[in-house]
Amino acid sequence: MTDAKEKLLPGIEAYIEPGVKGFSKIEMLLAATGGLSLSQVCAVTALEGSTIQNWVKRGWVAHPNGKRYEEVHIARILIINALKECIKLEHIALLMEYVNGPDHKGETIIKESELFNYLCEALGRMGKAQDSSRGGVESVVDAVTRSYSGPKPDSRPRIRKALALMIYACVCTDVKRRTESMMRQILQDLNHPEVSESAAPAVVEEEPEEEPEQAAEVAAESRKTVSQALREWDISSVERIIIDHNNEESSGSVQSEDVEKAINRPWFSRKK
Repeated sequence: MTDAKEKLLPGIEAYIEPGVKGFSKIEMLLAATGGLSLSQVCAVTALEGSTIQNWVKRGWVAHPNGKRYEEVHIARILIINALKECIKLEHIALLMEYVNGPDHKGETIIKESELFNYLCEALGRMGKAQDSSRGGVESVVDAVTRSYSGPKPDSRPRIRKALALMIYACVCTDVKRRTESMMRQILQDLNHPEVSESAAPAVVEEEPEEEPEQAAEVAAESRKTVSQALREWDISSVERIIIDHNNEESSGSVQSEDVEKAINRPWFSRKK
């Protein structure tokens, strides 16, 4: 079972806001820092450092420049994170290869940060229209890519096909999460023993070099707090987010959040 705490951590919904490009938040952080450390990438993606390092090791994410993660790295990480519940990691890598070729060799047809912007805008439109039919998805793809013009004759069809697939993956993930939440409620009404099992933290075997359990919990809570700051971007500055992250990482201070509210809220919709 998935740890309930994991549901508190944001996915792509933290980057969806009407009229705002999703990756702009990361661009502001990059402008302030010149590149993010692994712990800062964990803070804005809600991923474990070991997970990101494994993606780098497998070649799904390019090696960081020294120890700094730049635009190309973070955009790929965000895309993988948005799709991984519905698409195999190996297939996500192939999808990115379909768009820009292997390892970004040769001329790319779109920056992955811009592709992430398209996905955020598309999901924002999907949440507003409440139409996940094939016609609805195609209409959103048309609207989002209207101004795109690529360097090759097949650039636009490739972008459209990849974006449509990504939208469907995110919608499927949302439906999956809604289904799991409804099933938990039914099991609770039945007083089924599986409810108590699902509420208990998942047992994870840690390798010797991993952080102790208590330190790992503090790090996860710290990432949650920074992620909350990202969702409340309109009242936060880049400098404040970085300062808060550093303070919280050392102190372990956290804020509480309603688990069921996080689970039930459609992940491609935003509070108005």
